Amino acid sequence: MIEVNKMDLSNRVTIITGASRGIGAAIAQLLARHGAFIVIADINLIGAGKMEQKITNEGYIAVCTEVDIVNEASINKMVNFTLEKYGKIDFLVNNAGVNNNTDINEIKIEEWNKIININLRGTHLCSKAIIKEMIKNKFGKIVNIASLAGQIGGLKVGPDYTAAKAGVIGLTKSYARYGAKYGINVNAVSPGFIETDMTKGRDDPKSVPIGRLGTPEDIARAVYFLLSPLSDYITGATIDVNGGLLMR
Repeated sequence: MIEVNKMDLSNRVTIITGASRGIGAAIAQLLARHGAFIVIADINLIGAGKMEQKITNEGYIAVCTEVDIVNEASINKMVNFTLEKYGKIDFLVNNAGVNNNTDINEIKIEEWNKIININLRGTHLCSKAIIKEMIKNKFGKIVNIASLAGQIGGLKVGPDYTAAKAGVIGLTKSYARYGAKYGINVNAVSPGFIETDMTKGRDDPKSVPIGRLGTPEDIARAVYFLLSPLSDYITGATIDVNGGLLMR
């Protein structure tokens, strides 16, 4: 039997990037319901504000702040905002990202740089800034949102997105190795076909062995597990949440 307190996230200060909608919003809502103090960090401050209101209306704790994850000054502002509000940072979920499905022969370097910068560089910059605070407390957990595309070379996405998400998986291992001696766990969740506003109508449920597309809540549950005490002996791992698509 699982001890109830092993799933409790009470008072754990959690920054989630790109949490105004989709997977990030589902993560924010689930973690809040299990006691975490949520910082919704998003470049879309209006959307972040709406999500903050939604969570607080349910009786849970959330605040929002604007962040551009490719800008170090903006990230530092997010970190300082959180520390001023709560005095610590326990968890970071690097969820913010953008997609692209441009063909290899047609992709422009500007597109390439944008996708790599947001999905990979942004994950690194946020982790770099926040792990410093976790080291001070000798505790912390970071979860990066990767992608099946980074494991199999992509199916319906461009090479820039594929390369960025493969990089996230490698980056996860680097941070896990670095953070282990400080009591910090770093893992990744790798979604398959997840139905969000960004991907709606693009993927075929029949192609998934389990027979359906994933939901943002499916990803949120995996993140919740990796942030809970149940995962204390897991670091440097990539958890596949794809309905068996990786086996196909």
